[in-house]
Amino acid sequence: MEDKLPREHVDIQFLSLCVSLLAFLGLAYWAGDIVWFKDFQPFITLISGIFALFIGVIALLRYYTKQSSLNFLFIGIGFLGVGLLDIFQVVLDLGGIGNLFTGISTQVYPVTSVLSKTFLSVVMFISWLVSRKEGKSSKGRKKNETLLMGLVAGSFVLFIGVFIFLMIAGVVVDSLAVIIVGLVSLMFLILSLLGYLLNRGWVTDDFNYWIIFLISFLILSQVFYLPFFNLEYSNMMNLSVWARFFAYIGLLIGFLNSIYVMFQKEVSTQKELAKKNKQLDETKAKIEEAYLMLREEKWSLARSKGSVDKILKDVMGKK
Repeated sequence: MEDKLPREHVDIQFLSLCVSLLAFLGLAYWAGDIVWFKDFQPFITLISGIFALFIGVIALLRYYTKQSSLNFLFIGIGFLGVGLLDIFQVVLDLGGIGNLFTGISTQVYPVTSVLSKTFLSVVMFISWLVSRKEGKSSKGRKKNETLLMGLVAGSFVLFIGVFIFLMIAGVVVDSLAVIIVGLVSLMFLILSLLGYLLNRGWVTDDFNYWIIFLISFLILSQVFYLPFFNLEYSNMMNLSVWARFFAYIGLLIGFLNSIYVMFQKEVSTQKELAKKNKQLDETKAKIEEAYLMLREEKWSLARSKGSVDKILKDVMGKK
């Protein structure tokens, strides 16, 4: 059974998550007054893609090195795909890295951007399903999880059904297909967040907290990305990009922290083994010393017995 993290440590983690989310919402409120905010959008998208590739490589190495949870395998594959899609879209929109700070995207909703968001949300949901299957939750808890998620999924399905009906009816709604796909992505992200929260893996493992951090900012990114707010559309897209950037940074910190924890555990294990080996060597030396002393005593007894036998023979001979 895994040891639980200190309660104060867990409280500080979730407090920092709430503060981070509130700070980002504060940034969203003042974003319109930041002149250079839009100029960095392609650059931040590119850096996010690079971070995604880096996260994907670390996750795959973590899986193949330790042969641990399949969760890392799905996260690695997902982030590699998302990173490639994001970088490809930046290069395609700007016509090259040279226009990184001067180019302007000609597409309102690039296909690769929509695909990468949807793909990542589905991957995160699958990763939760895998971790749930590998976990040891009680049947009652799993039943409650299924009931709650069924209610959330049902609400989203009804909401999405309304937009699909509008599309079939020919009602003119801007970016209706993007709204439908975006709602599907948002549904998977919310289900993943609920799953990781209810799974309570964060009680024993810091990495689960960083996954929750990632999904929380991805939900913000998806909300800003949905074209429900036609006013200040440019700022909404920028906020979506920045939220995703912070989400990747959070998960990258989580992976680096998990590597550090693994290293510390390995160091502790090696020290414990060295201590046990030293104790074994000391015990072996004491046993050898006791054995030598026993042999010396035995030889002394044998020599003294030989002397007594000789005296007895002499006495018997005189008689």
